Amino acid sequence: MSKDNESSAEKKTDDTQDLPTKKLKKLIKKTETTLEELKLELAKRKLDDQHEGVDHLEEYMQDAEHNLANIVKFMKTIFKK
Repeated sequence: MSKDNESSAEKKTDDTQDLPTKKLKKLIKKTETTLEELKLELAKRKLDDQHEGVDHLEEYMQDAEHNLANIVKFMKTIFKK
């Protein structure tokens, strides 16, 4: 840990030591609530990304079919020669 991080950690410890127990508990609860909200947002974004992928699956499949057709056409041309 760098000196800056150590002094920052010491300062945070000093700050929390000065808090009354009631305020510290309130801060912990608020932090836990915020963490849960962030986790929910992350899960929502992952789900949205999955839906986006599924929504475009038809396009991806059409592109893949087109590319495969081109490969088959190319292979036929090579084998004719």
